[in-house]
Amino acid sequence: MSFDYNELERQLESSCIDVNRLFHKKYSKNMYLSAGGAKLEAFITELQQEFEVIAQDFIKKNGLEKDADAKRRVFAITKFHAKKCVEGFSRM
Repeated sequence: MSFDYNELERQLESSCIDVNRLFHKKYSKNMYLSAGGAKLEAFITELQQEFEVIAQDFIKKNGLEKDADAKRRVFAITKFHAKKCVEGFSRM
């Protein structure tokens, strides 16, 4: 079976942008205070939660619960986009 993984990628990219905006807003208003890498850690945690929901929704929406190869691909795409998003955020 073939699925539109581009839809998953669009959702992940959009979520990355949203989480980035949220954290930039918190930082610019000094609402978020932390030492060292805690900001990055908090960003990663928030992003992970968002991406897990998106991946699980995609799997459920497309009936992939029992398709191990498709699930593996969904999680590989999710991991790639998470890494890319974190790299972009860490340059901030």
